[in-house]
Amino acid sequence: MINFAVEMYTTCVGISLRTVAKVITKLGFPVSHQGIRSWVLQDKTPGFVDDKVDNAKTWHSDETYFKIKGVGHWLWVVYCAETKQVLAWYISKTHLLKDAIAVLQKAKQQVQIRPERIITDGLWQYPVAIKKTIGWNWREQKQKHIIDSGIGKNATIERVNREIKRRIKWFGTFQAMNGAEAFFKLFFSNMNKRTAIARNTGYFT
Repeated sequence: MINFAVEMYTTCVGISLRTVAKVITKLGFPVSHQGIRSWVLQDKTPGFVDDKVDNAKTWHSDETYFKIKGVGHWLWVVYCAETKQVLAWYISKTHLLKDAIAVLQKAKQQVQIRPERIITDGLWQYPVAIKKTIGWNWREQKQKHIIDSGIGKNATIERVNREIKRRIKWFGTFQAMNGAEAFFKLFFSNMNKRTAIARNTGYFT
């Protein structure tokens, strides 16, 4: 029941902690919205990444804006075109070079190989962050770092961002950083699991 409640909160659009609590209570397990919150915060689900990460050749990186206690924050995401998995994510209060470096470093540590290409928008932080993190020489970087818009080659990760915004718009704002981190860990874990299941059942290759 705890797993059901946590997954409902993480994946269902337009559902709040209070709504989840009402549903679970109607099923015969009385619980408050604070109880649901504690289940989410205590969940030990690991960040799931597809076992085919050695095929992670094309990375898309982008960031999206959201709020914690009414204060703006940035969610940085690295997505893989081949595995269709979120390789890494990072929350920051700032929109600086160090933040772009942080999320790329997390992706590199996860995959343990350098990508063949990285596609981003025109944010100035990305070229420097890629140089520092991936270590391509200037000629390689000119060829392998592709800058494009959300309606072009980077449309893939823009769809991921739209799904994120679609889900969290019902909150208005998270109440704490640990709540936001717990939510996104579960959100991306479930997204990656669904992708892996789709691949394993032949839905896409």
